[in-house]
Amino acid sequence: MRLLVASLLIVALLAGCSSNSGSPASSLPPGARGPLTEAPVLSYLHDLSMPRPGLTVAAAKLEHYRIPITETVQLDSWVYRPDLPELLPLILTVTPYYGGGDPTTSPLGNPSTGLADDFVPRGYAVGFVSVRGTGDSGGCFTQGGAEEARDIATAVEYFARQPWSNQAVGLIGVSYDGTTPQETWVEAPPHLKTIVPVSGISDLYKYNFVNGVPLNVQGFGFNTYYWGIVGLGPAGLEGGIGPTDPASYATAVAGEGCTDQVDVQSGGVSSTLDGNKDAYWQERDFLARLKATPDKVRAPVFYVHGLQDYNVKDHNMDGWIQAIQDTGVPFKAFLGQWQHAWPDSATTGDCKPSASAPIATCRYDWWNATLVAWFDQTLKGVNTGVYDAPPIQVQDDSGVWRHELRWPPADTTPFTLYPDSDGDLDTVAQPDAASSSYFDYMGGLQDQVPTTPVGPVPPVMGATAAVFVSDPVADDLHISGVPFYEGNVTASGNRASLILTLAERKADGTEHSINFAAQSLNHVRDLANGQTSIAGQRQFVSVHFLPSDDVVHAGSRIVLYAAGNTVGSDAGGTLSVQPVSDGSIITLDLAGARLVLPLDGSIIAEKPQPFDR
Repeated sequence: MRLLVASLLIVALLAGCSSNSGSPASSLPPGARGPLTEAPVLSYLHDLSMPRPGLTVAAAKLEHYRIPITETVQLDSWVYRPDLPELLPLILTVTPYYGGGDPTTSPLGNPSTGLADDFVPRGYAVGFVSVRGTGDSGGCFTQGGAEEARDIATAVEYFARQPWSNQAVGLIGVSYDGTTPQETWVEAPPHLKTIVPVSGISDLYKYNFVNGVPLNVQGFGFNTYYWGIVGLGPAGLEGGIGPTDPASYATAVAGEGCTDQVDVQSGGVSSTLDGNKDAYWQERDFLARLKATPDKVRAPVFYVHGLQDYNVKDHNMDGWIQAIQDTGVPFKAFLGQWQHAWPDSATTGDCKPSASAPIATCRYDWWNATLVAWFDQTLKGVNTGVYDAPPIQVQDDSGVWRHELRWPPADTTPFTLYPDSDGDLDTVAQPDAASSSYFDYMGGLQDQVPTTPVGPVPPVMGATAAVFVSDPVADDLHISGVPFYEGNVTASGNRASLILTLAERKADGTEHSINFAAQSLNHVRDLANGQTSIAGQRQFVSVHFLPSDDVVHAGSRIVLYAAGNTVGSDAGGTLSVQPVSDGSIITLDLAGARLVLPLDGSIIAEKPQPFDR
């Protein structure tokens, strides 16, 4: 499935042989690689490790490790190690999803399946570790707590001391398995040489809330049901067997009765009620941890996220991806129009977006080319040209991949639209604009959202939304980065939220929602300590939409909805918020209100595109 077309690899290797030049980009500040060209990533790559005859997972040594953390807590780990005389780098997945036991007897495989098949033959050890309190690892499952990162850092250093290790460890995974690399990267163990987080969480609060607005269903009891699935559950979601390994069963079970679990569960319950980002969630904010320890030396990052990921929503990128780049570590990113998944696929139909299949979960150069080049560079110290390639590849929602030196791009131009009481989005500021109001329907919508501007709202139940529409745009507008809305907002009820939807209305009248924003009005002043009532308060709100890369096509109109909930759906889903509301008339003061869209006017598309053979 993951085999790259042989001809592409040959082209890449031959092209690289003639351009094996210069020092790696790790010595350069962000954005110093020079002007971008259309050349594809493959054309930069060379000297990639190739599968060696006779090296297979079946022939590798499968070794079981119990990693000591404290006198009473050990982490459970399994490693496939090829029988080679040289010292080996290690690729690890750190997961809560493995049920424990010998992976060769697991009917579901294990978290190393696939990775081991591809990288053991290339001379890598490949393994996985169960996080504290899951699988056969002892202790409490604290769901992203600071202790978890310290545990994984200890595991990295433990493996770096093994007699077969070349002292270079890399972490990779998707979802929670993509979250553990990020928290460990912040911790910065010295022998962690790279991370490849795929659809990873950067802030556990953001997985459950958007600016105080609960996400459905995560924001309601997530800590409890997630603990039940991966902490208490005897069967893993990524393999494992039950009963678990007898040698570690007692400590694994005993850990679930710990006091830390009480804190986890109480933290989840309290935030379900009030939406506050309190001390429990602040501990699980990796960006805050990064800012608190700016002087640590950190490893290169290959960052992968889907711009249609409505599981680990893209607001997990906002602030985080910028901060990673600001550290100056060697950085690469694939940002594609896919959902919650690895960027690999093997069929042209899946790889090339179409009107009927707009989600394309792949780049053909990912698995057996760019990822290999990245691990060879960072874990084996081989110059593969991956640092010389444009650092970021991003795909817009029309399916086109392009290069960027930084994302969000540093050279975007703000395009500002001003809503007015006639329902227009004007390009000229409206300092004397009146207000527009709607009823939030207790955080919901009526069956039909009006497509005409709203008028006065009756005192109890009135218009479903405030709708603002621009004139048709003359040229394609490429929105890249983080749009935002700001203006004064008043709610009549005690608890209310501002929920915004950005849409493209085509010339034929059809609409496509392209982005969403949410802000609890009770948490405008303080996300950690929301107000119990904001009835009648006029508040200035500045709210970010999700990071995105969207094209509004020539002849289309931009539509902004303000309603009780999100309107319509993007190609990959919707924000799925569940606002807490006792029923409010929401009034938007339009004097000074504005919608700001970051436009990228310097598009350098890859040629050929990574789905072209």
